[in-house]
Amino acid sequence: MSESIVVARSSAAPVRHVASLDALRGLAALAVVFFHVSLFAQQSLDPHLGSVQHTLSALRLTPLFVLFAGSESVLVFFILSGFVLYLMLAARPMPYAVYVRRRLLRLYPPYLVAVLVSMGLASLLGGHAAAGFGPWVNTLWQRPPDLTGFLYHVLVIGNPNTEPYNFVLWSLVQEMQISLLFPLLYAAILRVRPAGVLAGCLGLSLAANAVALMLAHVAPTAAYVLTPYLDSAHYLLFFAIGALMARHPEAVGRWYGALPVWVKGLVVAGGVACYTYGHVLMLRLGVASRVGDLLILPGAFTLVLLFAHSLRVTRLSRSAVPQFLGRISYSLYLYHGVVLMAFVYGLGGRLPVGVLLALALVTVLPVCVAAYHLVERPSIEWSRRGARRSVTAPPDGVQG
Repeated sequence: MSESIVVARSSAAPVRHVASLDALRGLAALAVVFFHVSLFAQQSLDPHLGSVQHTLSALRLTPLFVLFAGSESVLVFFILSGFVLYLMLAARPMPYAVYVRRRLLRLYPPYLVAVLVSMGLASLLGGHAAAGFGPWVNTLWQRPPDLTGFLYHVLVIGNPNTEPYNFVLWSLVQEMQISLLFPLLYAAILRVRPAGVLAGCLGLSLAANAVALMLAHVAPTAAYVLTPYLDSAHYLLFFAIGALMARHPEAVGRWYGALPVWVKGLVVAGGVACYTYGHVLMLRLGVASRVGDLLILPGAFTLVLLFAHSLRVTRLSRSAVPQFLGRISYSLYLYHGVVLMAFVYGLGGRLPVGVLLALALVTVLPVCVAAYHLVERPSIEWSRRGARRSVTAPPDGVQG
């Protein structure tokens, strides 16, 4: 795609900003934090945490799981990203190069700083067994970064191994790769009926998962190298759903508002069931590929639907705490795992695991607030300043 290509404005006037969805992003980020703390607790070998592990396993099978759903929350992020990117492109025409610059300025500096911090701490504190923890934790921070791993992390695109230093970075690889392709999806949404867009993206997802499954059996090395790209083909569906919700907010709102109360209850119950039991069903069916995300998709869609169109939910979401979490959500996502790992490897064996995790959880918020003010907020300003210099229309306040 050449730099002369201009992303056209949608004929339908887009909404400018949905504050309630900022709150959803913040609450989803908090759920990811709780998920990883619970995962570390379940990885603990401390017998005193047996009752906690049993309680977490039981809660996993109740609707309260929404409070610490990890991979499910990432699917919500992808839908929200599609929503926001559609609004950004629909608000004003801009050359593709301007769009890429704005998106990279928004995402990349916080990402790169988090990469450098996590690799630096891994070099200082890692390289030994994490006292009191099980096998997954002991695959992390085990060796200093080599040049190949460092370059993969810095380049982002096509990084097949993001877990050793900061286990949340896999989703940032997807975010950046799909962001680069998103103008093509945007153009398709302007020209093709929603059913056609969804059918095409669903077909692409199924095809990508089929190729991944085949390669895993016949060419494992190729599967390893191609996985980031096949995953992007899969997750494009989630971005498309968010973009379509942003493209047709009135139609979606009218549809939801016209439903009888009992039907709304069924929609919400069905969504919560998919969100809670989709992963469990995947395990029962022996589904080991990303295609199982399609079982969780209705639940992720339902959450975005409620935060966008339920009057009760939107009122609650505009309160101070959810909006604050929404502002710092990116930093919260980037740094909570680094804080957990720093405590586990820096103080593991010196404190009881329960105390260790409690201290890490308390420390996460101030660290992420500092990262927001020192890194993320300047990055947001850079992205907006670049957009103001490069487009003719006045800024609309929509965050990239």
